[in-house]
Amino acid sequence: MSQLFRIKCPSCGNVVDVASTGSPCAKCGNALNLPEEGMIQIYRMGSPYGIAVGMGIYLNDNPLGHLANAESVRIPVPYGHYKVHMTHGMNRKCKDVEVDVTPDERVVYVKAHLKMGFISNTVVLEKVSGDTMPKP
Repeated sequence: MSQLFRIKCPSCGNVVDVASTGSPCAKCGNALNLPEEGMIQIYRMGSPYGIAVGMGIYLNDNPLGHLANAESVRIPVPYGHYKVHMTHGMNRKCKDVEVDVTPDERVVYVKAHLKMGFISNTVVLEKVSGDTMPKP
């Protein structure tokens, strides 16, 4: 599991994975600052069918890159309400999950998996407890 944080550069919009505050953006060189209030951690469960196409991540309809098969990402966020949406290849069907990051619940955990269908597949997201997430 990655110990990096995924953020979007406020200057150029480039999505990057950084280890700490002050890391430079690879595209524009500006220093990136991590929000220190909370975090959403998303784990894409491995596919039993070997479907390893990356899933696109959207937080409040803002794209935040892709997540590979059996990979995890940590997204630092300020306190607030968030809609998590993920896509699979060209498929946009997703059972979104809405979460609140608050002082009482600073870290929110979400698992994503693919539900295979007859005509199309659906990405299913569910809020889970931290003890069900894979260990780093």
